[in-house]
Amino acid sequence: MKCYIFTDESNTNQARFMLIGGIWVDEQTLKKVNEECEIYKKTIGWKSDTKFNWKNISNKALNNYIGFINIFFKYNLQFNCIVIDSKEIDLKYNQYNDYELGFYIFYYMLLQENSVENIDYYILMDRMTIRRKNILEKIKYWLKTPYMGKSKPKEIINVKTIEFVDSKQYNLIQMTDLLLGAIGSHYNHRHLKPNIAQHKKDFAQYIAKYLGKNDLIFNTDKSGHKNINIWLFKDPSKTKI
Repeated sequence: MKCYIFTDESNTNQARFMLIGGIWVDEQTLKKVNEECEIYKKTIGWKSDTKFNWKNISNKALNNYIGFINIFFKYNLQFNCIVIDSKEIDLKYNQYNDYELGFYIFYYMLLQENSVENIDYYILMDRMTIRRKNILEKIKYWLKTPYMGKSKPKEIINVKTIEFVDSKQYNLIQMTDLLLGAIGSHYNHRHLKPNIAQHKKDFAQYIAKYLGKNDLIFNTDKSGHKNINIWLFKDPSKTKI
């Protein structure tokens, strides 16, 4: 069986809560979702490569964005994210005192905790500038290693490919971006500030209401809530990672 993971990150600059997340989807469902996304974009007069993006939500396009995220809910797609509290977690707190390495260790943890054995995974990550050119191979190695700082063997995740891609070409990375933006807005309390754009506030609240929540500030740990799993990672001991 093939499973595709489409990932992105949000609130990585000076926000208290940083998020890394992705959508897990099987090959058959992915094909249906992509077909519907393409039809939807044509219906609203958008080109195939027009990008849905949290930063670009406008009052004029709000209904278009809601219609797009409704496709996520229609197919009951699985979204998993990890929320990192920068007041408790120091990403440089690893053996190399390396912030970027710490960031991708949390990427690895997200992928490891939400994937299982005996499935072929194809991981597509929104393109970003990196210093460690071999970091994707490191993540792939970590996922395939039975012991990664654990006394007991963990599941071996069979990663067929892991690569950076242009999110303009991938609808599910765009969905991930929107979900992360909405959740990050609530976790960082931007929705309570008087200067927040009303359309972003309305979009995030639409998602919360769909989930039966007053807001998106909740922690499912690893159990999940419907098809939204928000794992708030807090580690007061700051054990080296």
